[in-house]
Amino acid sequence: MQKQRLIVAGSVMSPRSAESLGNAVLVRDGRIVAIGQQKDFNTCSGVDILDMGEAHLFPGFVESHAHLWWMGQLETQIDCGPSQNHSVKDILQRVSEVAHRLPPGTWIQGHHWDDSLLAEGRPPTAEELTRAAPHHPVFLMHNSGHLAVANREAFEIAGIDNRTDIPGIVHDGQGKLTGLLLEAMALESVSRHIPPPSQNEMMEQIRVATELCHRQGVTSCTDMALGLGGQESSVESIWRAYQAAEATGALGVRTTCYVRIASPNTFIPPDPPTPFLTMNGVKLFSDGSIQGHTARLKEGYWDQPEEQGMLVQSQEELESMIHRYHTQGLQIAIHANGDQAIETVIAAYYHALGLEGWSHRRHRIEHVQLAHPSDIRAMARVGILPNFFIGHVYHWGDRHRDKFLGPHRAQDLDPLNTAYRQGIRFALHSDAPVTPINPLGSIATAVTRLTQGGQVLGPEQRIPLSAAWQAYTIDAAYLGLREHLVGDIKEGLWADFAVLSENPLIQGPDVLGRTNVLRTLVAGETVWES
Repeated sequence: MQKQRLIVAGSVMSPRSAESLGNAVLVRDGRIVAIGQQKDFNTCSGVDILDMGEAHLFPGFVESHAHLWWMGQLETQIDCGPSQNHSVKDILQRVSEVAHRLPPGTWIQGHHWDDSLLAEGRPPTAEELTRAAPHHPVFLMHNSGHLAVANREAFEIAGIDNRTDIPGIVHDGQGKLTGLLLEAMALESVSRHIPPPSQNEMMEQIRVATELCHRQGVTSCTDMALGLGGQESSVESIWRAYQAAEATGALGVRTTCYVRIASPNTFIPPDPPTPFLTMNGVKLFSDGSIQGHTARLKEGYWDQPEEQGMLVQSQEELESMIHRYHTQGLQIAIHANGDQAIETVIAAYYHALGLEGWSHRRHRIEHVQLAHPSDIRAMARVGILPNFFIGHVYHWGDRHRDKFLGPHRAQDLDPLNTAYRQGIRFALHSDAPVTPINPLGSIATAVTRLTQGGQVLGPEQRIPLSAAWQAYTIDAAYLGLREHLVGDIKEGLWADFAVLSENPLIQGPDVLGRTNVLRTLVAGETVWES
């Protein structure tokens, strides 16, 4: 017998309209079958009624670029972020406290240190970390996910010494290891030696990450780069953990995955999609992060004019990989932050695939921090979709303006209005755990361009609230090839909803700051309630 439920609310909203669709949604076997006024369904029999009162029913948010398993994994590590640590000394104290609780030889991991917010203006050194934990290997990730620091014990386990010549392993003027690691090759030279978690541990980390999503009204999430994280695990083991988590109900968000390509032999799961797990394609990298001085810029950094960052793949290498994975029928998403990297990626797509016959594949560029208007026009012409990391404006906007980019370049960080006026479809994302998963906060940033310091950064790049909301629902689903399943409230889609205390689409953006997620539903069932 088919299960039917009538969900009643103060209003039922689609991002496509500033008017309510009604106040009731009929759900059958987890999918939306009708939308209207409650009185329209009075003749329906055998219907369970779920009344939301005066709260407002919106489609569940679609997080188009995050790292779901990694989100849960970090919950078990030391928080080295600025809210808890104001100096290198604070971080060292936390490492020392953990070292006293763990058996010698146990790896100590941490995350989210930000040298630009530490009193010393630098990361901890290998020697400092060794003194804090002399009998434990230590590995602490930067908040960008593109840098890390390690201590002497970690380097010894990895077989790295002062003579090691691997790109991204930083030495000082005397040739000694500083502890700093830049980008994937250097990071993985150490992190591959950290014992991987068991499948049960990964399943628990996935469950924890799922709850973090539900608290924010997120019902669909992207794991953008299976195999990425401070603790090395194979793509296959993570994929099997996701499958096991779905089988046991621990995976409560509809998850779309992309494999981080580490080599031509990287495992790509062949399994068909299920209601909660889909393998879409591959993730490639072109550069690093602005706040790590590794995003590739056309001109030098504001605080280091001689430094322009790095390309981690040449245009020719990107062209080869684009052609390979496009031919295999996979969607391609390429990380690019700096303006030179963005231009290189666009050229690589064009030279690999030409202009015609592939826009339906919806290949993407991720983050797109410093795209020029000419880049956006080229993306529209070639058929590439941008996915903007709007959280940079809020979380790092002040420092991008004052330290990394300077006042002129920082104004056009995340050029949303340029893309909006061009008519190109785009999504917004958090890159969680790099920044917290928070769709309402990201939407507010897209509309206001307010930084953490309360300044407006690039007011000309603000976009309408409706466009920002679509970029976290309908258009985010479109970028993930999922618009026929999620991202809106209409017949045939999954009944995945975020129940909100206010209705910004009708009341206006001024109420965003006081809008709360009251309940999250997946397939018409409550999965989280405040």
